[in-house]
Amino acid sequence: MDYSKKQYCKIKNELRGQIIHKILNEKKSLMEVAQEYNILQSTCKSIINTFQREGRVGKKPSRTRKIRKLTRTYEIVLNPIYPLMSTVLSSQKTENCIENSNIGQKEKTNQNEKFTEEIELNNFCLIQQWCEGIQKQLILLSNSNQVFQSPMNLTQK
Repeated sequence: MDYSKKQYCKIKNELRGQIIHKILNEKKSLMEVAQEYNILQSTCKSIINTFQREGRVGKKPSRTRKIRKLTRTYEIVLNPIYPLMSTVLSSQKTENCIENSNIGQKEKTNQNEKFTEEIELNNFCLIQQWCEGIQKQLILLSNSNQVFQSPMNLTQK
């Protein structure tokens, strides 16, 4: 048998069943079965071990992946008089999670990044509009000679 490195190939469930049958029922050696089906001996061994450990012949229907969950938090300190002097403090937290994969991880990551960018842009626009509104109100109040005495009461000079 050629022991050079082989490309990964999927082994069908039928072939897995035949390998299990020949090794466990017909008592053939791992090497004989591997040569008969032209696969690596270690592949036969892992098929047998999986069958004995988990009782399954085929591959798992879906894989469980370990992913990192990134949580970004933004604290915004608004300066309504000078909106450009407002500050944004950001922090991020990473935690490990386990997730069943339905779509490719790269696709999901790309979707999340696009969605996050859209939310950040929308939030920035809303904050900017809010600051502009407050600035206009302050200009109107200063033009009409009104002064703040308390947060709830506006009085004339």
